[in-house]
This record gives sequence, structure tokens and C-alpha cells, in this order.
Amino acid sequence: MKKVFFIHWNEEELKKKISPLQKAGYTVSCHHSQGTPANLKEDLPDVLVICLDRLPSHGRAYAAWLWEAKKRQHIPIVFCGGLPDKADATRAAFPKAIFCTNEQLLATLDKLK
Repeated sequence: MKKVFFIHWNEEELKKKISPLQKAGYTVSCHHSQGTPANLKEDLPDVLVICLDRLPSHGRAYAAWLWEAKKRQHIPIVFCGGLPDKADATRAAFPKAIFCTNEQLLATLDKLK
């Protein structure tokens, strides 16, 4: 199964969002703290999932970091959720990323296998 790194800026909501992924067999690491940066450098995921429901600009910063180096550009980024205007701004900045609703996330990840 794929290793998923999931970023969402609310710990309780994050637990609820990753539970279906874990039940489906995904290995899920996550990050929710605004005070400390996520450590993606040591163990790169197979897929980066960024929830746009909260602080979408913070999530976009992680996406930008991931794809700034050629050696990481093969890793798909999936943006889920978010208000339409926030998702549109993110879509404009990351046209090669994958976008879905929170409800579509598991099916979207399954398609990437």
C-alpha cells in the first residue's frame, strides 16, 4: 500500500479524515501543527494529501516545497476539500495537482495505486 502524508491544520478533524484511509490499508503519516514544520525530507511519501478546509495557504507552501525539486516532482499531490474560491486559487497555482472533495479522497487515492 501507498505511504500517504496528510496535512490538515486541526488535530481532531485530521484524526477523522485519516481513519478511513488507515482502514483501507494505507500507511498514513500526518501533520497538524502550525508551530512546528512537517518533516518530509527524511521519508518521502508516495502521495501528499493537503486538506484545504483550514489555512489553505499553509498547505500550498508545503506543496510548493515538494515540487520545487525535480527529484520530488514525481510525488502526486492531492488537495481535498476547501471552499470553492480557495480551491480555485490552489488549482491555478498547482494545475498538475489532483483535486477532490473530502468524500472523494479515498476513491481518488485508490485510483493512484
